[in-house]
Amino acid sequence: MSDHIVDRVTYEDFLASDLAAHNENRWRAIYRVKKPALYFQRLLRRVEYLEAVVKKQPWRRTELAYARYRLLRVSVRTGLSVPAGVFGKGLSIAHYGSIVVNSKARVGSFCRIHSSTNIGADLKGVPVIGNHVYIGPGAVIYGAIKVGNNVAIGANAVVNRDVPDGVVVAGAPARIINEAGSASIMPTWYPSADRQISGRR
Repeated sequence: MSDHIVDRVTYEDFLASDLAAHNENRWRAIYRVKKPALYFQRLLRRVEYLEAVVKKQPWRRTELAYARYRLLRVSVRTGLSVPAGVFGKGLSIAHYGSIVVNSKARVGSFCRIHSSTNIGADLKGVPVIGNHVYIGPGAVIYGAIKVGNNVAIGANAVVNRDVPDGVVVAGAPARIINEAGSASIMPTWYPSADRQISGRR
């Protein structure tokens, strides 16, 4: 399956994986109010899907413009500044409020990210973050660095250097504190690295 949305099939896969990452098996209209972060993600995926298909279906540009407008309104209300095309499927924004992500950053599948975090650039570039990464509250990740798969980034950590697979980092600047990886800190219901998500919307 693609690591970004390219068509209707991958769009539905991303929606299903995002729901699973929030411990839900189907979308309910009440989530617009009860789960604003999940609602934001749903709008984000809609924009990503329309950006992909509008290249072959240019008559949908108006639909894309409206989707971007809706996403912007919810972004302002929730404090979530997350551009389209950055996160892979299975994103879980744990709580809305003050998340800022550079549009050129790239984050893999099944990332769990908390509030008051920043993924940004320096003069050399932006981060590339792997799959199944946990980003704790207040963490700052910046620069032309690579963060491996199954990494846990502790609360208020400042990550400005490469991080290998399967470790926990903490502190400012962040340092490896153990090799437990993200599995030790993810919610018990969070999709594991080897689980295939399908059939959920």
